[in-house]
Amino acid sequence: MLPKSILWCSHLAFSLVLLLHGVSGCDKLYGTHDGATFVCRCSADHCDTVEDFDDSEDGRNSVVYTSSKWEDRMTKETIAIQDIPQYPGVGVTFTVDRSRRFQEVIGFGGSFSDSASINIMSLSDGSRRNLMEAYFSSRGIGYNIARVPMASTDFSTHEYSYDDVDGDFDLEHFALTEEDLVYKIPLIQEAQSLSQTEIKLFASPWSAPGWMKTNGQMRGGGMLHGSPGGRHYKTWAKYFARFFQEYEKQGVVFWSLTLQNEPISGLVPGYHFQSMYLGPNVSKEFIKKDLGPAMADRGYGDMKYMILDDQRMLLPGWAQMVLSDPDVTPYINGIAVHWYYDYISSARRLHETHELFPDYFIINSEACTGSTFLEGDDVILGSWERGEQYSYDIIEDFNNWVGAWVDWNLALDQQGGPNWASNYVDSPIIVDSVKDVFYKQPMFYHLGHFSKFVPPGSVRVDISSSRHTDLETLAFERPDGKTAAIFLNRSERSIPIHMTDARGGYICNEVPARGIQTYIW
Repeated sequence: MLPKSILWCSHLAFSLVLLLHGVSGCDKLYGTHDGATFVCRCSADHCDTVEDFDDSEDGRNSVVYTSSKWEDRMTKETIAIQDIPQYPGVGVTFTVDRSRRFQEVIGFGGSFSDSASINIMSLSDGSRRNLMEAYFSSRGIGYNIARVPMASTDFSTHEYSYDDVDGDFDLEHFALTEEDLVYKIPLIQEAQSLSQTEIKLFASPWSAPGWMKTNGQMRGGGMLHGSPGGRHYKTWAKYFARFFQEYEKQGVVFWSLTLQNEPISGLVPGYHFQSMYLGPNVSKEFIKKDLGPAMADRGYGDMKYMILDDQRMLLPGWAQMVLSDPDVTPYINGIAVHWYYDYISSARRLHETHELFPDYFIINSEACTGSTFLEGDDVILGSWERGEQYSYDIIEDFNNWVGAWVDWNLALDQQGGPNWASNYVDSPIIVDSVKDVFYKQPMFYHLGHFSKFVPPGSVRVDISSSRHTDLETLAFERPDGKTAAIFLNRSERSIPIHMTDARGGYICNEVPARGIQTYIW
């Protein structure tokens, strides 16, 4: 069925809608939870793909991709750009101003956790290949950035470090593990071979080996023995450098690192999985006295670090404490935040941080749904609402100077694991290894509306509306000169829109109820 917008937006239907394509082969499976919609089921023999748009368009057409709760999954439609607005009194008019430019896009991606890698590798070669193509190839959603944990996290089958030998300050027993050599590294290499762009990798530790810490174990909080400049801090710095050396021996080179995953959790006694406190003042001394010199001595002096890697409620204070030291700033390229308390912490904190430190990028380095009891079951197949949470957060973040958005586990099993600490959560892809299939959740397609069409090097530009609207919006100028605009409608009614910019004329269409659209022209 053609969109209702044709009836009010143009007197010639064929001049507006030139082509309409469905999702290429979505094998629908409906969830069993109340209100759940469908997932797309993939196997070794079949997986839906996302149709590319034609770069040769003459500039008089716009391509729009639509996903909605009950119908579409990135359905492609080509519509004509009008010279004048059609019935401008109807709907909301949006104006894209490419002259008002903001931050550059670094990218979108996910994390090669142990659990994600184990799940992906549990599939047959054909199913695994389809899953990796879904994330990293041009047939999928084009991820270009990935986080790699240093040793174990809660999303591992057990606790381990790369050197569990007590007192090994020279790291003579440092070694990568099966999780790296059999699971993570081969998948990273496969992702790199599938991607049309460079995949930026960054590493994050959850904890130092237990023997280096005040509490004697990786879980349960604690901090490094001593103080920066001391023996334990210098060994921890060498541990970072050895990690990058061992991965480089396998052909995997990193772009950046974060100093510590969620460092504030290390203050919680008995924290239920791997954690370690590394506060802002300690971290800047660690960088100056230990990490910076150790990395430089081993050939990684050009690698820059991201600070924080925790909730945005800690900004801008955390950044002020670290970046106020001119001896630290040469080592830092960005600030990493997590999304878990965004609902009680204003995005204004991101804007304020950028205003104070405009030379440092901000990325969202971790997000997942199903992590609290308030969200219901850990895994909900077909949850459209969780996809909307992702899109809303991405739009809010990017409208407040975030330059990259990185999901947590690339794939989990039907329980939301494996997770040795029973901290199960949801994921954009859920794997059923017994049936050799995987399910692409609504979250996957919501992410794709950004990652596939907003490549690295795009620049956020201004988009404004003629009046108040329930739509959330975001716009970019892509490196190829085209404009990409995203509209999220979380309301239960469709919303007619007109969109214009100085170069492209007028686009008129309808954003469906509980829908998300990406326009490219």
